[in-house]
Amino acid sequence: MRLIPLNNEQQVSRWAARHIADRINHFKPTAERPFVLGLPTGSTPLKTYQELIKLNQAGEVSFKHVVTFNMDEYVGIDPQAPQGFGAFLKRSLYDRVPLKQVHLFDCQAA
Repeated sequence: MRLIPLNNEQQVSRWAARHIADRINHFKPTAERPFVLGLPTGSTPLKTYQELIKLNQAGEVSFKHVVTFNMDEYVGIDPQAPQGFGAFLKRSLYDRVPLKQVHLFDCQAA
C-alpha cells in the first residue's frame, strides 16, 4: 500500500483526476481496445469529475475511446428522474466530456 499525504478535498480531487487521466493516457485506448472506467455517484467523486473535465478541456486527456459503466442506481426510479444516478452523472460529467459509450443500469428492469 502506498500512502499519499494530502491536506484537503481539492488536493485529493486533483490527485485522483490526474491519476485517472494518467492511467487512460498510459493505456493508449483505441476503438478496438477502449479504456473501461467504472463511475460512482454521490458527493465524494464530484470534485474529481470537475477536475477531469478541466484536464479534458486543457487537452491533457481524451475520453474518445473510454467506455464508462455507472456503478449505482435506484431500483424502480424513472430513468429521466433528476434524482437518479444516471441523471447525476449526465449533469456532472457526461454532458461536459465527449463520451461515446456510456452504460447505465436499467433501473426499471423486472
